[in-house]
Amino acid sequence: MIYIGLDVHKDNITACVLTARGKVKFERDYRRQSQSWDCLAELLEYRDKDGSCFVMESGTYAYPPFRFLTDHGAEAHVVHARSLRVITDSDRKTDRVDAMAIARMLRLWKRGELELSMAFMPTREQCELKDLCRYREQISKDIGDETRRIKAHMARNCLPLPSDVENFQNKKSRRFVLETYSGDMTLSRRMERLDELFAERDRIQREVESRLPGDSHVDLLAQIPGIGRQSAVQIMSMIVDVDRFPDAEHMCAYFGMVPRVRDSGGKEHHGKMTKSGDRMMRMIMERATESHVRNCESSITDLYKRKLPEMGQKKALITASRQMLSTVYAVLKRGTPFVPHPER
Repeated sequence: MIYIGLDVHKDNITACVLTARGKVKFERDYRRQSQSWDCLAELLEYRDKDGSCFVMESGTYAYPPFRFLTDHGAEAHVVHARSLRVITDSDRKTDRVDAMAIARMLRLWKRGELELSMAFMPTREQCELKDLCRYREQISKDIGDETRRIKAHMARNCLPLPSDVENFQNKKSRRFVLETYSGDMTLSRRMERLDELFAERDRIQREVESRLPGDSHVDLLAQIPGIGRQSAVQIMSMIVDVDRFPDAEHMCAYFGMVPRVRDSGGKEHHGKMTKSGDRMMRMIMERATESHVRNCESSITDLYKRKLPEMGQKKALITASRQMLSTVYAVLKRGTPFVPHPER
């Protein structure tokens, strides 16, 4: 097999081609042409009877060359940056040196002589759905930020807000502010902006809920108290395929919902959550868990109530959210609906 390491940048890629014996066969720099990586077609010709394999470091710039190579039937992988720390920490660092080191690590990985952590690369459709879900979360954040700005503006300018219209989620409350303080130009424009955000949120929410029609995994998740169809689609946009995780612990670790562990001198210390994964998943799981413990008696709720006195509301919710994610894994793997208390 021919091993090809790519050091990827925004507008250029440095490639190193190694033979099956680890000898450098070819090195070259490529520049992107007209937003396309067609220049990499030359590398597709380098193969032996066992074919060829490409590898590059994970990052935003890795997507275009990865798509180009896989669209042309090549075997390509994207390795997590933490697996390449030996390269980034090197005293001698050039693009060609990096490409050669990546190619050599690929060769050792394919021979089973080195462990590398490969990144999961979703399809274009999976990326588009995830971006849509992320946009939905951003709109919600913008609504919260704009609401706080409006209330701060009203407080500074001594504009009273009756308690029955404090919730700007209601059109009645927003209309009250617009009609009562129509002479305040800044407040009126901010309220109009808030109305636009709510309209956009509702439009995107309907679009998210319409995605993945007939998907059995979405239907199963939507049956868990606290997880509606929109949240179920968002969760599946990040999990994509539950079978890529060997167990629930690996999935929790992937989304940064496991504690840091330090083992020294025979003592093991568990710290805060790593938060190394997708922040959107943690936000959704905490929101779903908060709704779940309010409306359902289950092992998740029992854990939350048990941890609440000793940990406080926030930490107890995080702990219960991890249990909720483990439950999501179990439901998807078994393919059976959620049962609040299976042991009873």
